[in-house]
Parts: sequence; C-alpha cells; structure tokens
Amino acid sequence: PEDTRCYGVYGCFPITYPWIDEKRPVAYHPWSPAQVDVRYPVFVKSNTDYPKFIDINNPASVRHLGINPNGRIYFITHGYVESGDRPWIQQMVNALIDNDPDRTASCVVIDWRKASNPPYTQTCANIRLIGAITAHVIYLLYEELNLKNLDKVHLLGHSLGSHLCGYAGHHLQSVFGIKLGRITGLDPAEPLFSDTDPLVRLDQSDAKFVDVIHSDASEWVSKGGLGMYQPIGHVDFYPNGGYNQPGCSDPMNKFISKHEDSFFWGFQEFFGCNHLRCHQLFTDSIVHKCPFVGIACESYAHFLRGECFECDRNGHYCIEFGLKAQESYNRLIENGVLRNPNAPLSVYMITGADPPYCRSHFRVTMSVSDDEESLIHGGEMGKMALELYGEGGVRSGKMDFSKNPVYFEPGGNYSAILAGIHVNKPLKVMLTWEYRTNPLNPLTWRLLVVPRVYVQRIVVQMMENRANFVVCPLNHAPVRADQENEFKNEYCA
Repeated sequence: PEDTRCYGVYGCFPITYPWIDEKRPVAYHPWSPAQVDVRYPVFVKSNTDYPKFIDINNPASVRHLGINPNGRIYFITHGYVESGDRPWIQQMVNALIDNDPDRTASCVVIDWRKASNPPYTQTCANIRLIGAITAHVIYLLYEELNLKNLDKVHLLGHSLGSHLCGYAGHHLQSVFGIKLGRITGLDPAEPLFSDTDPLVRLDQSDAKFVDVIHSDASEWVSKGGLGMYQPIGHVDFYPNGGYNQPGCSDPMNKFISKHEDSFFWGFQEFFGCNHLRCHQLFTDSIVHKCPFVGIACESYAHFLRGECFECDRNGHYCIEFGLKAQESYNRLIENGVLRNPNAPLSVYMITGADPPYCRSHFRVTMSVSDDEESLIHGGEMGKMALELYGEGGVRSGKMDFSKNPVYFEPGGNYSAILAGIHVNKPLKVMLTWEYRTNPLNPLTWRLLVVPRVYVQRIVVQMMENRANFVVCPLNHAPVRADQENEFKNEYCA
C-alpha cells in the first residue's frame, strides 16, 4: 500500500516509522474528513442544554456562538466506542462552566462517534486526522476571536482522546506555530501507544503544561488494563497507585442501579470502572472544595511506606490534583522549589470509593511502651483502626492501620500512611483494636489476662495541613480490644 495519504489542508498521514514498529505491528491510514464526520458542539453559561455547532466552512460564524475570547476555553473529547453525548462529558461541561471563577468559560466537545467504532487499529489511525482537524478549529477561534495566545485553551481527552489531544497540540505547533496552554490526559490508552515514539502518543511537548491521570494502568496483556503506566507529562498522577481503584470491585448490581436509564452503560462502567474513574476524579476535583493533593515520589510502594510525605522536601513536591494542577506546578517553579522543571513528576495519592473522592493523607506512628508493665504483658497480635475527631464535629472516618493483623511488641514503633476525610483542627483520636487469636497458637491464647496493647503515643502527621498532632492515652491506660480508646494531646502532659 502507499505510504502516505493526504487530505488537503489537514496534511499528509504516512504509515511508515514511527507509525509502524515492533510496538505497532499494524498501521492504517485515517478515514477521510467526510467519513470521520467530527462535530464540535459549543456550551456556554447561557446555554448548556442546546448547544450551537462550530461550522468550519463559515469562519465568521464562530463570533456568534457566545464564546468569550477573554475566558477559558475547554475542549473535551471521548475515547474508543464512545460519543460526545455521554453523561460524564455533560457533567464535566457543567462543572467547568458553573465553577469558573470569572463566569466566562466555554466548553467545546470533540464528538467523533462515527470514527470511534471497531476495529481499534483503524480508530487509532482516525484520531490522527481528527487531531489535525481540531487544531484547525482551535486556530479558527484564535483568528476570529482575536485571541492573544492559547494559554487559556485547555484540552481534556479520555483514553484514545488523550492522544487525539496530543496530535492537535503537535499540529498547532508544526503548522501554525502556536502552542496550547494545557492538555490533560485522562487515562491515555495503552494498546499501541505505550513505549512508542513521542510523535505517536501524547507527550510533554504537545502543550505548555501536560498533566496525566493514570487510573487503569495494570498490564494490558496479563490483567487487561486499558491505560498507560508510563509517565508522559510534566505531572503524572497515579491515584491509588494508578490501578485497582476503590469501589471498582463492588458487585455489578451497584453499577446497574446507578444507571437506571441504561443497563448498557451500567454494564460498561462495571467492566471499565478503573478506566472511567479518571474523569470522575477530575470532575469531582472541580465540584468539591476539599483538599485534593498528591505528592511526588519514587514509587507507590515508597509512598505507602511513608518515605515521601513532607511537602517540597528532597524532591517530594506536593501538587494539587485536577483543575488546579497547572497553577500548583507553576507556583513551585516561581518559588524556586522545583529544581528541574523538565523532569517528569510521578505523583501519588489515595482517594475514596465514592464522591467526594478527595482524601487527606496522614502518616501515623504508634509507639508501644517499653515500661515494666508492658514488657511483662508482652506483645499482641491484631488489627488497629483509628479515627480523628475535629472541630465542628468533623470526623475523618475510621481508617485501618493495616490490611492484615500486626504484631505489636513493647518498645516498637509502627507507621502507616492512612487517608480519610479532611480534618482541619483535630481534637482527639479514637483507637480501636480487633484482637486476633489463633486456636493453633498457644501464644495468642488469653484465658486469664485481658488482651491489651500499651500504646504510649500516637503521632499524626497531616500532609495537606503540613502539621503534626501528638496524642496520648489518659493516665497511660492500655488499649483494650473491641472498644474505643480515647487519645488526646492534653493527656501527654
């Protein structure tokens, strides 16, 4: 077959290297512009229900769509086997417009439903052309609305849509010589894109700021993960390590009941829960005002061990998740905190299973007493859980100290990273301990002695607050099993 196919002003599309290599053994040419039939509905504050459409063939008409040239302009696009009228897109559109601080934001949806159907390999080719067409649409707005630059133009794409946004950003630079302000990749598609040449996928050079949310980054071949694990942006967020999102192992009927109007979409969310969680998290970060922060770390394992917890020290930069990520990242550069702005940052965080997904992070260290009474009693085995109580009745929710039982030994210090509802000013900690006995292990039998652990002190470090909170039991009382044990700061005197 011929190596290149051209479509007029949108350029030529070769299928030679890097579009075909060992990672991409098959490559196709994009369909024609008429076949992909991409559409661009426009949503503004005064009209979020019945959008007008951008007419590429009538440039002057974009002046009458209600787009404020001084406001933020968002382009949102779907992925494979989807369309621009999906509920999650409408929810994101509404969130962006309703929560815009200047009340001037506009949203444009890139709807390429006709070109998003199987086979996947053909769809991967189609988004190359759709990215080029989108670049021309953005340049049309730039010219007709007399935009100073594209700093307020922000593209958000899910799955294959992430790479589509990358193609648009690259095309704007190579053809028109202007650069997008921001691209957000929502769990960029992994098959045929991971470890490929930057020209083939979304990468850091496609906009002034590229942030990526990885939510289904398990291996495609062995575990069926649809998203990339490879860091490809200025900041790559890995909520819950980038895979196995909380709540995604729930039974199917929970997802079906959420979509009463459509069994199909409930079924799809059940099987694609991790892959879809990325845009749910992003929209949630716009709507809810609780702190939504992650911290740069060498790996998720390092993060869970508490080795990356103090903000902006030793390369562990704290960055806000979601819409405020660029502002947070730029602030690190302006303050001279970020040493190498070109180095990608992998940022980790823990989220909840349901909205609001944001959670505050706590590094909890429990110190077991080594005094005579504790030594005589000896160590104990079990699971600890704690809850922070704050002003105004705010509670963090009960947080498990560990997934499995831990042996608490006199004189030992035990640390864990926990996540819960944000508590601005903690007043006390309630600690519970579930004692575990093993019928086959006589050392765990407690026939004459009440099971107890002599926890001397609990230190709670709060990442978002950048503060520490120390609590102790009243009169050095031991922690007793299967009941709430109160710890307060004033008890440490």
